[in-house]
Amino acid sequence: MNQKQLQYFVTVYQTQNIKTAADRLFVSRQGVSKAIRLLEEELGQPLFVRSIKGVMPTDYATILLPHAKRLLEEYDAIRGLHTLAAQSKSVVTIHALDHVLAYLGAPLINDFHEAYPSIILSIVDTTDAMALAALTAQQCNFAIVTGPLDETRFEGIPLFFSNYSVRMHKSHPLAKKTFLTYDDLDGQTIISKGRAYDCFRHNIDQHILVPGRQIHILAETADENIIRAFLLENKAINIGYDYADALYPHPDIVSRRLKAENGGQMIYLVANLQVRTTKASRLFRDFLLEWIHKKIPPADADGILCARVKRVINASRTG
Repeated sequence: MNQKQLQYFVTVYQTQNIKTAADRLFVSRQGVSKAIRLLEEELGQPLFVRSIKGVMPTDYATILLPHAKRLLEEYDAIRGLHTLAAQSKSVVTIHALDHVLAYLGAPLINDFHEAYPSIILSIVDTTDAMALAALTAQQCNFAIVTGPLDETRFEGIPLFFSNYSVRMHKSHPLAKKTFLTYDDLDGQTIISKGRAYDCFRHNIDQHILVPGRQIHILAETADENIIRAFLLENKAINIGYDYADALYPHPDIVSRRLKAENGGQMIYLVANLQVRTTKASRLFRDFLLEWIHKKIPPADADGILCARVKRVINASRTG
């Protein structure tokens, strides 16, 4: 089988019509039919049941579909590598917990570009779980996520600690407090990141959705426009990370720290232990650690975080 046959198969599956698939592929109907027939002969299984109305995928075709799509994605990735090689450019892909790169800001990207103009940073905002899944599948060079991490699969370097915070309209009764506890949230309506995020599963489920505490979850979303609309209408409060608070300032919205025993999480730069890092990836990692060491204060009074970052940088320089 080849790439063309797989592309024809996926298109016919999606359209369930040979003529429509041929039009979409800009080829002849006979060409599509021949490609499908040859693929069926090679696999030894019928892929479609033909009728005057079109074609109906067989169960075998339904099982084959996701594998064919993945192979086509790999073909596209290889073509992309060829294009980048022709440009003499290197790419470092980072899948990051949403808003983290916005928090670090354009200065990070600009400073890195000035230091290494031939390296392109490709940044994807996503959830913790999806970032780690992409890292496992080798679809990115790094993930930036919260802990804890599976240390048998990933190497995590701490970047900064972020506290949980609660945002609300300035007229909200809770805005009168200097900080909040989970008990203060009893009886409140909340809009926040949902169970797709580790912070929700590991903390919100444990401290908010517990017996005896009446808290209404209006919706689960990371869309700042939706969140802000409900805050400004004073219909809900938002729980999130304090690193994102300053990204979306509004004179009528205030933030209060959520004070608790587990009142925040460390943000890590994560690499896949099973994959050898490229030169471009190592350059970005070392640059990021030094940049953060200069721009963001240490996470604790003893400077343990900064000391660990220094060890990583020194090890890279002498390795």
